[in-house]
Amino acid sequence: MVAVKRHINREYLDLFQSRLSGLGAESMLRYRRTISELDLFLTGHGLLLADLSPVMMADWAADLLRRGLSKKTVARHLNILSGMMKAAAQKGLAEPTDIPRTLSKKVDADATPLPPLMKEQAFEACLTILRNALRPMGPHDLGADMLLVSLLNGVMPLEKVAMLKKADMAGFSEASRSILERNAEPRRLFVFDLQQSYRTPAQIRAALAEGLGKTFRECLATASVSSAPDPDALARSLWTACAIRGGATASEAMAYAGGDAPYILPEFCLQAQDSAPEAARAQDADFEARSGQWMKTVGSMLTHESPKWYAMHLRGGVKFDELRKDISEFVKPVPELFYPCETIRRQIGGKMVMEDHPFISRTAFFRIHPDRVASMFHAIGDKAWCYRLSGSPGAPYAIISQADMRRFQAAVGVYTPDIEIHPLGKLVPKPGESVVVIMAGYQGREAKVEDIINTDCGSVIIRVKLSTDQGYEWRLDVDPRQLDPVPK
Repeated sequence: MVAVKRHINREYLDLFQSRLSGLGAESMLRYRRTISELDLFLTGHGLLLADLSPVMMADWAADLLRRGLSKKTVARHLNILSGMMKAAAQKGLAEPTDIPRTLSKKVDADATPLPPLMKEQAFEACLTILRNALRPMGPHDLGADMLLVSLLNGVMPLEKVAMLKKADMAGFSEASRSILERNAEPRRLFVFDLQQSYRTPAQIRAALAEGLGKTFRECLATASVSSAPDPDALARSLWTACAIRGGATASEAMAYAGGDAPYILPEFCLQAQDSAPEAARAQDADFEARSGQWMKTVGSMLTHESPKWYAMHLRGGVKFDELRKDISEFVKPVPELFYPCETIRRQIGGKMVMEDHPFISRTAFFRIHPDRVASMFHAIGDKAWCYRLSGSPGAPYAIISQADMRRFQAAVGVYTPDIEIHPLGKLVPKPGESVVVIMAGYQGREAKVEDIINTDCGSVIIRVKLSTDQGYEWRLDVDPRQLDPVPK
């Protein structure tokens, strides 16, 4: 067999676009939508169409269904792609394949209801229950607490969670330990009160399933879930749902969850490492590292309700105003955007012109809930991409801590409303006080406060004096947020 060169996505997409000219208006619109959806999916997950496989096609179909497209529409997209891949094979870009059409038939013929957690409303309701259970003041539920311990620890089997003893609590994270401590009692050997001494494992499992069924009844109320949910399947499904909303594909989320996720993914979805021997997978250091990354992403989604800061890079030729317009139109609720610029005055032809220059070229910042990042870039992925924790396309999106964002904004002197003025523990430092400047270009320099200048708008500017060992000194006017106390 002659090896086929692995072409880049742009070569395929350009070929697909070139075939639109001979189509009617309605067909052309459908084909364009398919190309656009495919491009967003491939770009968002760093995938190559040259690696087309049943796993990739199942991931794409599941992604389209989760975003609200009907099975008929998803089947049509797969059929259109099948025809386009046939043309690519004729041009020598790919080997002939029937993978998209085979999956299309399966999706189109499937009459079963979609899994309940595919609906955004059901997932949000489950997430609210779990987040409320994490709060110190409750409400607390035994099943929800055990489920949280499982989810916060990489989908720990609930049978193992049920058998945890008080002596086992030391090795857990702070969030997990707080759940374990509030359930533990001095006179009981096991952390959770499931009457482990009097019940068989099957009885414990049945009791847990009944409790979870009551807690999540409204979230999972569909024709496909008519009885108490399987506890471990629910844990895998919720973990997988969180990972997918954090940017994972369905197949890799299933692989890291350790099994099928029937309450979030259709039956046609496949694990990313189904074909790998178990021994090889266990020795895969990269798999273990990325599993830990996704565990942090899921944990962050469960334990933090507040929006987080992220950074994105504008694609070539895209202006920030164009990106902001698309975000305001297609992303709801609209995230907070931060694109720090400095104003440059230039004289051109005898006329003074003012231009805004970004501090970091083609990089913008945005604040949004962690579970909404992936859906945001499904909508604007053709305009920008989001930075991740590593160079791997499937790595979790990189969260910028509030402390780091505060420090960056202080360095450039451009602020968002959440950055309050509180230098040195009071409103403003006093004249004569020693401070450290953190403004860009002067980071780490010690200075003396020389004057406090009140402005018309009620804020203040601090004039500081800097000096050198050669006897030179100069003044600098800074915002109070650009000063730190001298380390003791």
